[in-house]
Amino acid sequence: MSVIACRSITDVIEFAIDREKNALDFYLQCMNRAKNPGVRTFFQEMAEEEASHMKLLMDIDLSANPDFTPAAADDPGLSDYMIDVGFRPEISYQEALVMAMKKEEKAHAFYAAWKDRCGSGHTHRVFTFLAAEEKKHKEKIETLYDGEILQWD
Repeated sequence: MSVIACRSITDVIEFAIDREKNALDFYLQCMNRAKNPGVRTFFQEMAEEEASHMKLLMDIDLSANPDFTPAAADDPGLSDYMIDVGFRPEISYQEALVMAMKKEEKAHAFYAAWKDRCGSGHTHRVFTFLAAEEKKHKEKIETLYDGEILQWD
């Protein structure tokens, strides 16, 4: 993993792209190793989500003074009550959801912690935006978990 440099907004965005690439690679490895076809599909969808994050970051036009206003989010907070799950080829769909949820929770916490460490202005707004994107992704997984696992009764 690369080391974050706060010298410029470009450094921050390149660092974030690298993190998204690592997440993409992780989900692709999980997809290729998972035995359950439904779980493989879930990991493929997660990889596609990470690829869309990379594209979003790569397409930022810094000369246009981009707006990094984070989208509003409604955090169900399910991941707060779950423990980390490690990958194994026989991972269940429920375990895969928890693993992804916790991964996104950690990404959100990472970006939220860095928003004040790299100064202010653009870098602060970028980290706030990235934290919100990760939180939004975590919430999407929590909603899946709520609808597909908790609502089975």
